[in-house]
Amino acid sequence: MRAYTKNLIAENGMMLGMGFGRIATGNGYKVTTAEGEKPLVKYVKNVALFFAAPFIGLAYLLAFPVVGLALLAWVAGKAAMKNEKARPVALAIAAPFAAIAFVTVGPIVALVALVRIGAGAVLKA
Repeated sequence: MRAYTKNLIAENGMMLGMGFGRIATGNGYKVTTAEGEKPLVKYVKNVALFFAAPFIGLAYLLAFPVVGLALLAWVAGKAAMKNEKARPVALAIAAPFAAIAFVTVGPIVALVALVRIGAGAVLKA
């Protein structure tokens, strides 16, 4: 039995009784489990997601206050726009933020437009 087990380990690279191991197939490596054969890529993806999960959670944790404040500002802005007396005040408060958004996004939009026009001219030539 010991020789049989050593031959299995040498051929398949697996421990007898573990229930999984690598098998060389025409489509690449597959993992044999109790459910059947599955591509090795699926298991690598699951391991990568396992290690990335804390960072994804941290991103959500950091984004929640910003998203909550943005939602609160959106709802308050919609309510202020319905009130005739509060509307000019709300627009005056929102004006600097709109200007900052335009100054920040404007050059990026201009560069994308310039690249698109240039690529169109190069592809026609």
